[in-house]
Amino acid sequence: MSVLKNLLRSTARIAAAAALGACLCTAALSPAAAAERPSYYPADYAKMVEASKKEGGLLIYSIMAEYNWRPVIEDFNKLYPWIKVSTLDLNSNEVFTRYYAEKSSGAKTTDLIVSATVDGWLEFIRKGEVMDYKSVESDKVPAWSKPTPGFYTVSTDPNIIVYNKLVVPEDKRPKGIQHLAKLVKENPALFKNGLATYNVPLSTYGQAIYDVYLNRNGDKGWAALEVLGPQTRLEMSAGPMLAKLASGEYKVSYFAGGVVVFPKMKDAMTSKVMGWSFIDDGTPLFMRMMAIPKAAPNVNSAKLMLDFILSHAGQAAFGRGGLTPYRSDVKPEEVAFFTYDSIKEKVGEENLLLITYDAERLKGYPALIDHFKKAYPAK
Repeated sequence: MSVLKNLLRSTARIAAAAALGACLCTAALSPAAAAERPSYYPADYAKMVEASKKEGGLLIYSIMAEYNWRPVIEDFNKLYPWIKVSTLDLNSNEVFTRYYAEKSSGAKTTDLIVSATVDGWLEFIRKGEVMDYKSVESDKVPAWSKPTPGFYTVSTDPNIIVYNKLVVPEDKRPKGIQHLAKLVKENPALFKNGLATYNVPLSTYGQAIYDVYLNRNGDKGWAALEVLGPQTRLEMSAGPMLAKLASGEYKVSYFAGGVVVFPKMKDAMTSKVMGWSFIDDGTPLFMRMMAIPKAAPNVNSAKLMLDFILSHAGQAAFGRGGLTPYRSDVKPEEVAFFTYDSIKEKVGEENLLLITYDAERLKGYPALIDHFKKAYPAK
């Protein structure tokens, strides 16, 4: 019965996403929606554009919400109004397991995958499922953003510290992990059982964040975490952390996803309750990645979307949707929150910790988890 419910729920989500894509596509047909591709695209790019007109739309499996995608789809459909775009919001592992199941059964599957899970992507690459496509935008983005052929960065989203301003006095609001540990030592009653972070043993997302922070800070980082551990409760996602933070159950949440926090801060009531800070001893930036899977049924449409996402226009559109663009030609005034360069300006390049897709780093995860369990007593 649970399987049937999940299937019905997923089908409903696909239908809703398809309806959204159709709506945006129709809206994009007006003369005011006229747009042009960059002038440096090759002349034969038009062949791929024409070929996309014979395809059946575009289905994307991602870990982003509808509001993240909305400005991207709107601007994409100004260029390609005939491509109906549907997005399905899944968790980091579902994007892959769903694809594997559909491919093995011969069912129609996704055209583009967007996710931010290190182990999931590395397995996908190892299995040879990434289509080796060199984007026409490849030379316009930094080398670190395209670690293997066909594998590209969508955004570089920060993990930050969030606190409840109503219960944490201004002079006791943390600016970093080591600063938070100092505050906890000096004010044990204030912070007792009042901290929250990711459940690292159960979250590969959390493991990658802790790994990059500890790679930067070593023993000093572990010393700080060992102070925080006994006062910290563990959550699987940023949503529960922030809900309990707003209610006062938690006083500080550390390594929370900025992509979840920043939109909430637009709300006047929320901003009265919650404040936040980049992490001054190392702000992790999660590289949200994308690739066209080899079994994609609408390859030309997928290539057009991948190229658009990497373009200045696509990066700016995702910036308006709440993500963090990394192209140097995207300016802060073009986005809702931050760009890679504007974060670098605030925290310093030495404190930008890119979470890369390096298989060697995974080998250290078991030791990391063991140490974490000792530092964070089960509650």
